[in-house]
Amino acid sequence: DWLKACKQESDPCKNGGYTQKDCSCACPLGTSGDKCENLDMNYNDALVQKFSPNTAIIKTSGAEVVSPGYPKQKGLGTLKYTHVMQAPECHKAVATFSDFQIDPRSTEKNCKDAYLEIRTDVSVVNGEIFCGEEIKNGTVFKSDKSELIFHFYDGDPQHKGYKAIFTTEAIPNCR
Repeated sequence: DWLKACKQESDPCKNGGYTQKDCSCACPLGTSGDKCENLDMNYNDALVQKFSPNTAIIKTSGAEVVSPGYPKQKGLGTLKYTHVMQAPECHKAVATFSDFQIDPRSTEKNCKDAYLEIRTDVSVVNGEIFCGEEIKNGTVFKSDKSELIFHFYDGDPQHKGYKAIFTTEAIPNCR
């Protein structure tokens, strides 16, 4: 038992940390400090940030939503992330595209090398899949409620990626 070997009666580590063989604390993601005493962010957010650094929650109307490296994402390696656009209560999330260029559909007519999945209804398992230049400039996507979700994958970026502007729109008769 490390606690006895470290001459501790109880574990001094906080926020889910634990005492290691060398008597230091092993701190979970989202915590810091010698005893894990600082809670910097919740564990799930820290986990997402570590393993999917391009994932983002976007709440600012007028924000530009772009794929990493846009417009020169060539050579970035595999990209896989999620953008969640959140509108305030009683508002829809709206994304208006000004550019969309990723790998085209394969000869089997699927988007296996690169795709953008757009979910306007977060309660459904799958959204609509786009690749190539299938989203034209000026195309608008609106959420059914307050969240609009982009899931993006590109195994070997060779094209510009995408660019859209996030705005919000009031839902009529919502209170």
